[in-house]
Amino acid sequence: MTPPAVEKISGARRFQSLWRRCLVEGATDASAEIHQRLVDGYNEPQRRYQTLAHIDHCLSMFDLCKSLATNPDALEIAVWFHDVIFVPGRPDNEARSAELYLDLSAGVHNDDFRELVDRLIMATLHDGRSLDDSDAAYMVDIDLSSFGLPWGDFLRDSQHLREESAALSDAEYARKQGAFRACLLARPNFFQTDLFRQHYEQQARDNLAKYFAQLSENS
Repeated sequence: MTPPAVEKISGARRFQSLWRRCLVEGATDASAEIHQRLVDGYNEPQRRYQTLAHIDHCLSMFDLCKSLATNPDALEIAVWFHDVIFVPGRPDNEARSAELYLDLSAGVHNDDFRELVDRLIMATLHDGRSLDDSDAAYMVDIDLSSFGLPWGDFLRDSQHLREESAALSDAEYARKQGAFRACLLARPNFFQTDLFRQHYEQQARDNLAKYFAQLSENS
């Protein structure tokens, strides 16, 4: 399966419809303002990869698997929020992104729902923690799905990631990224779910093999 053409689907109408259907009875609807907060975050000048284009891509991947999700609304909200806080070099961007969601949803979303979204956002740490349910597995695969793009798109995204870490030397960046990608490649399956394994596993592995070959040539 070729990844779908990514359109700009991160518009206000989609987000507001999602946010509103998750509101508890009697809650105030601030979905327009929250969507603008997300847009402002993803348009910050330090970003090159973790932009609205990344959210558009992730939403397109979500649309492929939403019928398989246990709680698709929680999964989609996690997609919207998972990278909204991004300070290059900080290890707590995911935690701060989850905290922003929790602050904005306090009193307007059900507490169990909020806890689930928090956990789904934190799954994108990709730190090897146990994935307790299929929705967390889909969240991880959605976030990593760009590894399964055609080589040219993968290379573009890799360059954008490098530009977001401009403070690191080439050697330090290569060491950190190489370690992370080698860890992903060493897993029995790159992707956690059957859907993503079936359609994107081989391309992701081919991309990483080519990436490491180029690193070796340039070292």
